[in-house]
Amino acid sequence: MATTARVLVEYLASAGVRRIFGVAGEGSSLDLIEAARVRRIQFVAAQDAGAAAIMAATDGDLAARPGVLIASQGSSAARAVVGVAHAHLDRIPLIVLSGSSPRAGQRTGSKLSIDNNHIFQWVTKDRATITRARAERLIAWAWEEAASLPTGPIHLDLPSDESGGEARRRAIATAHARPEEPSPNAIRKFARFMTRSGRAVIVAGMGCRDSTVAARLRELVDHLGAPTLTTPRAKGVLPENHPLAAGVLSGGHLEEELLGRADAVLTVGLDPTEAALQSWKTRPAVLSMAEYRMGSWSTDVLAEAVGSLSEGLVRLREALPPAGEWSLAAWAGRGQTLKGRVRSLVAEACRSRAGDGLAPHRVVEIAREVFPGSTLATVDAGAHALAVSAFWEAYEPKTFLCSSSLGGAGYALPASIAARLASPDRPVLAFMGDSGFLLNLPELATASRLDLPLVLVVFVDDSMSLSRVAQEQKKYAPLGVSLGAMDIPKVAEGLGAFGTMVESEEGLRAALSDALNTTKPAIVAARVNPHGYRRMVEILRGKGPR
Repeated sequence: MATTARVLVEYLASAGVRRIFGVAGEGSSLDLIEAARVRRIQFVAAQDAGAAAIMAATDGDLAARPGVLIASQGSSAARAVVGVAHAHLDRIPLIVLSGSSPRAGQRTGSKLSIDNNHIFQWVTKDRATITRARAERLIAWAWEEAASLPTGPIHLDLPSDESGGEARRRAIATAHARPEEPSPNAIRKFARFMTRSGRAVIVAGMGCRDSTVAARLRELVDHLGAPTLTTPRAKGVLPENHPLAAGVLSGGHLEEELLGRADAVLTVGLDPTEAALQSWKTRPAVLSMAEYRMGSWSTDVLAEAVGSLSEGLVRLREALPPAGEWSLAAWAGRGQTLKGRVRSLVAEACRSRAGDGLAPHRVVEIAREVFPGSTLATVDAGAHALAVSAFWEAYEPKTFLCSSSLGGAGYALPASIAARLASPDRPVLAFMGDSGFLLNLPELATASRLDLPLVLVVFVDDSMSLSRVAQEQKKYAPLGVSLGAMDIPKVAEGLGAFGTMVESEEGLRAALSDALNTTKPAIVAARVNPHGYRRMVEILRGKGPR
């Protein structure tokens, strides 16, 4: 008998899903887990549903197809919201399968009958309740909808009195819609304006993370000779050792040295959720190329080209004369100048003489020296994330994993677990603060149980530094931001991981080299000096309180 749960899982298996993430609960969620076992799909059990959602989203992000999350009813579904919200904001395809109580119990108002559809309605593209008659049709719809542009999460609720019954089978025809080519008129308009104006800057967003799009982007950058900024999620779409790589768009005033002097800013695959384009003193014309309409921008856009990015980038390159004919060699060098100035100022801020500890930027630089170029890096929210974004160099798309605007507390470890499962032959390195380490403790047990050789670098300063900086800027008392001291190596060892504390550059280099060759999770706790964080935040994001 093909039960509803088995029909759902069989469709996922046929679509290429090899791994499902979740937290075991009761009722229909258990039916789904058993169906996955029968179908030989790995069920990765997390400790927390929010972390499981981040793992599932990361799996879908790296595979460029929907990830799959199983959430139990009630509090498990509620805890999953934080991870599903990450997928929603960062345009990641995800299918959320939530178990729920029988329909009869929902009607009588049982205390366990929390409406899952209501919980997920603000963080998903769409949602539906599965019945035996519609199971196969709904899972096919959810898959296509999650993968359609803009990609995002779809929620399917499965009542327990529907999951075990025999499902109605029917042939499902699926067709993956491909983005149309951008309007030739829009491309010609772009080319005319850029040829006439000359000094262009490219800002690449998360829409460029597809390998084909990234290759076409590099061809345009080389042809045009344009300095190129990326958002944090787009790091690596242009290798960061490329002579035209200008660093990361942070939204601060330093970028005015480049963007404010440009005649045109060409955004490619930039989503408004990633970054806000500023109103510079000298406002350049903004041209937007994307695969879907972006809605409202914080600045005026002169022209838009909506359609396939890979096709649009090729057409635009063919319509533009080579940069060598424009005598723009000096302009092309401004990107490296900006990146060097940002790093110099951040390094100066981090080299505070007050107190002991490693300079945060040196932690990142040493990690980059030790780890190979193919490393997958994940980063948590916090003041340290700004140093990681500025100093960690990525050379391929999807090798620097973060949530938009470097947010997402508790993101780094769940994302690194999914990344290691998806890419077992690549080193995986997670950056987090000591606050993020505390949030991640349950999933450290998950990584140990799975024997995953991850390396976690913890920036230790016994404080929630980004919040503390914001309090200082507002002249508030530093309340609620102190974490107190903790013995991170002992905590790590108690959860089955290796752990070491370092306070010098030599010790850090040795610990990272050793950790790179371990066979289980390794925690390198680096005692850092936090006194330069405020200056670093103000350099990169401006002096105003946020």
